[in-house]
Amino acid sequence: MTHSATNFDTLTGRDPAGRPAYWQVQTVDTAPGADSLLVTSRVKTHDGTTLLHRTLPDMANPVDLALAELLLDNEIRALTRLHARYAVPLPELPRLVGYDFDSAEPFVLLEPPAGRSVSGGLRTLLIDERRRFLIGLFRALAELAAVDLVHGSVGLSSLCWDGHTTQLINLEHTVNTGEASRSSLSRNGGVAHPGDDVLAAGRVVYELFTGKRVDLGDAPDLSSQPEVLAALLDGVFEARPDDRPTAVQVLERLNDRDPLPRPVDVAATMQAGYERFDQLHPPRAVAPTVAAPRPPVVAPAPSRPFPWLPVAVLVVLVIAVVWVIL
Repeated sequence: MTHSATNFDTLTGRDPAGRPAYWQVQTVDTAPGADSLLVTSRVKTHDGTTLLHRTLPDMANPVDLALAELLLDNEIRALTRLHARYAVPLPELPRLVGYDFDSAEPFVLLEPPAGRSVSGGLRTLLIDERRRFLIGLFRALAELAAVDLVHGSVGLSSLCWDGHTTQLINLEHTVNTGEASRSSLSRNGGVAHPGDDVLAAGRVVYELFTGKRVDLGDAPDLSSQPEVLAALLDGVFEARPDDRPTAVQVLERLNDRDPLPRPVDVAATMQAGYERFDQLHPPRAVAPTVAAPRPPVVAPAPSRPFPWLPVAVLVVLVIAVVWVIL
């Protein structure tokens, strides 16, 4: 939600942990948002910090607006999960600052990406730079897959490079593994699979280092490429996602020696809190229930036989009297 103030707008929302928060910001300019329905602006806070503000566009078409809302929800959900599951920020993925999803003006605030977008192409990279670029890309995919997220739109417009590492941005198409994929990059019946990200990353790598674009559904001829590139992308363009290497396996091919961060085990992390709560609020002892004594069962008195003989005598006498009278 936005409230106007002198020279600043006050954004009211939540911090990455879900606590109420607000930010005083000024819009600097609109950042280019290629291949995105969301509006991205650069803003400065009252203390001079530059952030990215992503929000809904002004749309008259309710169908387009509903799609934009869905994309913003995807990004917020993915970013909050990354914040909750990783103890430290990841240089290969965006850093969440704040968000609001339940007002008339939902938004997400992010730290600006490291480096510049590679959508316009990359200069010729040195051998070590090329390796670090690839490692950053596939580390981002491995970190997403480790918390059951699929980016869904890996492409040149979603990558930034600062000379040291790659950052994968624009998580608006990101969904849970196994969810219905909303991305045209999914090739396995519309179900999101980490292999889709690996395939898309393979297309990016091939295009950047050969200058040749790979269309959706096509598999390039790797036999004509240098052995290093062919070995790196071996199996990446297989038709079935399960047949492709994982991002971790590609990192092994790149000889990445830095261990990947381990996601936080949410259940184990909260166990200490559960135990502390039980100490402060021990469950009340429940008095054992004593069953009331059941009354003795009284057997019914035995039934007496019906006196048929006196009745028969009486009937005979009545018949005799009637006969005499008649």
